[in-house]
Amino acid sequence: MRSRHRVSAAGFVLAVCLLGSAGAQDCTDVEGGDHPRVPRYADACLIAHVARAFDGLQLPTGPAVQRDGSWAAERSETLEGRSTRLMYLIPPGRSALEVFRNYERSLTERGFEFLFSCAEDACGGRGGSGMGRLIYPSHRQMGRAGEHAYSAFMHGVSDRRYLAARSDDGKVFVGLFLAEANHAFLRQDKRRVAVHLDVIELEAMEERMVDAAAMAASIGETGSVRLENVYFEFAAATLTAESDAAIAEMARLLGDNPDLEIYIVGHTDSVGAYETNLDLSRRRAEAVVQALVSRHGIEPARLVPAGVGPLAPVASNATEAGRAENRRVELVAR
Repeated sequence: MRSRHRVSAAGFVLAVCLLGSAGAQDCTDVEGGDHPRVPRYADACLIAHVARAFDGLQLPTGPAVQRDGSWAAERSETLEGRSTRLMYLIPPGRSALEVFRNYERSLTERGFEFLFSCAEDACGGRGGSGMGRLIYPSHRQMGRAGEHAYSAFMHGVSDRRYLAARSDDGKVFVGLFLAEANHAFLRQDKRRVAVHLDVIELEAMEERMVDAAAMAASIGETGSVRLENVYFEFAAATLTAESDAAIAEMARLLGDNPDLEIYIVGHTDSVGAYETNLDLSRRRAEAVVQALVSRHGIEPARLVPAGVGPLAPVASNATEAGRAENRRVELVAR
């Protein structure tokens, strides 16, 4: 059932349009552009854009609640598919309510069904602060410290609003969070609404698993292989369950090639202190060694963990997509 809202005509003074100009003062659009299914608010400025071919998202479909000392959604949808995250800065003089109502109308016109919507206390926490922490915690901050989007919901935040919606064909999900806040990086008109948008398009994952045979071929040709499917908990050296398949393929590589000895090299992005990243990369390499030894019986003498932190990037650390590529594990023949 679609949510129904009583909205006055004054709430739609500005219509949401497909191609609003980057008219917000002191702000220039970043690269990436809008999502074709969700237009931008007129004259809003795009301050962050992150797109991934396949990613996961817990989309809240209920208010934020406290569980074991952390914020979680009372209800949520577990989604996987093509992921797009956007953040916009709205021109001065526009209220959070007006912007929210525009998005509601635009999504309704495009056949989206509302799964949940809330404002302030109804979102969870005082003034909706719980939902804000759930949608934009530190590990989901976009950009770097000092950049527009990084501190969008940090200072003087009020009038928080959220909605979750699903397209009529059930293939596209939208999570929209917005709030009014103070934006210190602006020279004037610092108090404005910021909009954070998650769009997940459900689709099959592109098969990119590097199996044992591919690992052996890469090591034979170049002396190393880069793995894109070894995952750790945020800012920690704890392997997640999604890494099990990659660890098993490493073990198969070593089992099929009994004379092969390797360095397992951890890499990080450049966010944070150099020494911290160097230590984290080393501990992550050690975690992979431990998994191979304890789970698969690989001889420890064949494995040497090493960490190089941010010293060997394969992409620019200036973008979230590049930083994601730089957080990796490589196998290097000894």
